[in-house]
Amino acid sequence: MLARITIQNFLLIDKLELDLRKGFTAITGETGSGKSILIGALGLAMGDRAEASATRDATKRCVIELEVEAVDRSSRLWLSEQGIDDAASLILRRQIEPGGRSRAFVNDTPVRLEQLRELGERLVHVHSQHHTLLLNDAAFQLSLVDHMVGEPDRLERFRTDHQAWKRMHADLEALRAQQATALAEADFARFQLDELDTARLVDGELPRLEQELLRAENAQEIIAAYQAVELGLSGDDGVLAPLGHLRNLLAKQGRLDVALGALAERLSSVLLELKDIEAEASGAGGRMHIDPQETERLRERMDLLNRLFQKHRQKEVEGLITLREELRLRTDAMGTLSERIDALTIQESSAHAALQKQADTISAHRVKVLPKLAAQVTGQLHELGMPHAVVVFEHEHKPIGADGIDKVRALFSANKDRPPGPLDKVASGGELSRVMLALIALAAESRQLPTVIFDEIDTGVSGETADRVGTLMMRMAKDRQIIAITHLPQIAGKAHQHLLVAKDHEAEPVSTTITELDAEARVDALARMLSGQRTTKAAIENARELLKGR
Repeated sequence: MLARITIQNFLLIDKLELDLRKGFTAITGETGSGKSILIGALGLAMGDRAEASATRDATKRCVIELEVEAVDRSSRLWLSEQGIDDAASLILRRQIEPGGRSRAFVNDTPVRLEQLRELGERLVHVHSQHHTLLLNDAAFQLSLVDHMVGEPDRLERFRTDHQAWKRMHADLEALRAQQATALAEADFARFQLDELDTARLVDGELPRLEQELLRAENAQEIIAAYQAVELGLSGDDGVLAPLGHLRNLLAKQGRLDVALGALAERLSSVLLELKDIEAEASGAGGRMHIDPQETERLRERMDLLNRLFQKHRQKEVEGLITLREELRLRTDAMGTLSERIDALTIQESSAHAALQKQADTISAHRVKVLPKLAAQVTGQLHELGMPHAVVVFEHEHKPIGADGIDKVRALFSANKDRPPGPLDKVASGGELSRVMLALIALAAESRQLPTVIFDEIDTGVSGETADRVGTLMMRMAKDRQIIAITHLPQIAGKAHQHLLVAKDHEAEPVSTTITELDAEARVDALARMLSGQRTTKAAIENARELLKGR
């Protein structure tokens, strides 16, 4: 429960420290006095969005601190999971710095705003007159049914499994889209692969091919060069014969002169090298011949490679080979993709079937409690001064979603001669407030709601009905803390604690104060609510009677 709220520099409040009690607390004050400022401060302490304009003095820090006692096991487990130190009491603090920067703390541990909001939702439930719009919200109505079912773990497991199935379904759709794109490209990719495979590319082929084509295209000149070498060395006018005679002459005289002998030996070496050159030229020239067909084949091969280079924007055969293998992997992957789709389809179908089974079970439990929930809401409305009110829940199935396969709609009638219809069509403002109060009272009984706050939810009711609304709030306060902002003395008189909000128009700047009233001050406040600023003796007596009804 909320034990204390401390407010500094927030809207019309300069500084306030307010103790809150167990049971039923009523907050009253004149219209425009700032009753909802307290709700706004509580909202900031529990993670609502902060506005820079919320500070009273823009040059100073705004601080809102909320102390919570008797924290339940679920909230303590959440604290442990978030790595936040536990303590006898829980302190939620929100700071708005000059300039608008906001910071949040839990037990002096900095937390993200979403963490503060998540914790706040576990501690406090706030309902205002504007929340009556939720009565026409299908998700809100379904959540009330789920509160009545009372199996949050089952629903949480379903939502987790639904999220997993949804991701699986999205992955499957992505693979199918990928396959559709791949199939559209498949024919072209296979054509390119076939073309490169047919080319029978060889690593390092290009330099060798260029050399062979160059020799083939210049074969006649090469053969002529070999013949020239042969004739120049061994022909009729060749140099080998004269050099042979010269060597013999030197060799003969070399027996007489050592130097001539050395020259003869050197000339013999030259003759051996020239004869070897002549033999190689003769052999090579004899082996080489002009083949126009081979030359044409080499040209066609070069033309093919050049076309492939230009088509695929490559400069080397190695680049074409790399591209060929990439295309092979892509075409092979198309088969792998089909296998993945088949496997995931089976998995997704199995997950959906299991999810459908869970949804059917949840739906059966929901359908089972609908008459009970309708009867309990109807009974509450009878207690709230609507003796002929009837509430029924219309049910239909919908495609499976995060909340299952059920769609419910509350139908209402305040008169016994009118069939139930949609709330927004048949209920007045006061009737909507009472329907909302009845639903929240039942939800609070079925959920662990430590603190429930009603912000002028009693709008549109008065007299005996207001007394019954107060009685219901007082009954709810036996098991939880109830805080109600009200303008009705019949409700305020039922409270265990009465806080009065007042605006000081003479202060500079204007300020709002919140004061806890003692017994006599409560009588005076209730009397003013009954009769206006000029309290009468009858109003005072009436106020005392209201306080006796607690």
